[in-house]
Amino acid sequence: MVLPWRAKLELQCEKMGDVQVVHVTGRIDSSNADIFGRDIGEVIADGNRQILLDLAGVTYINSAGLRAILVVAKSLKKPGDRCVICGLIGEVREIFELAGFTMILQMYPTVNDAIVRW
Repeated sequence: MVLPWRAKLELQCEKMGDVQVVHVTGRIDSSNADIFGRDIGEVIADGNRQILLDLAGVTYINSAGLRAILVVAKSLKKPGDRCVICGLIGEVREIFELAGFTMILQMYPTVNDAIVRW
């Protein structure tokens, strides 16, 4: 399933066992962070309570995007729920580090690393 918003951001969902992997490509910024959060919320509302956000294709994120990811992570707090991030590279990784997100969210280099350690 591909969920395109504007030309800047695309989500592609892939089920791997019990884990819903959401591959994100493009930019997450003030113009689309609310839509991004809503669409991830819909994935969760469909019964997917173990979410792996693959951000390897994300080229830019700002505070609005970080906030949307934090809201998603906070919505998955019941026993058995998980929200894990993977694929952070370059400036996007630096932004996550500066914001302290690497201390509060589980992060792995790749989808495969995350799935193996799930």
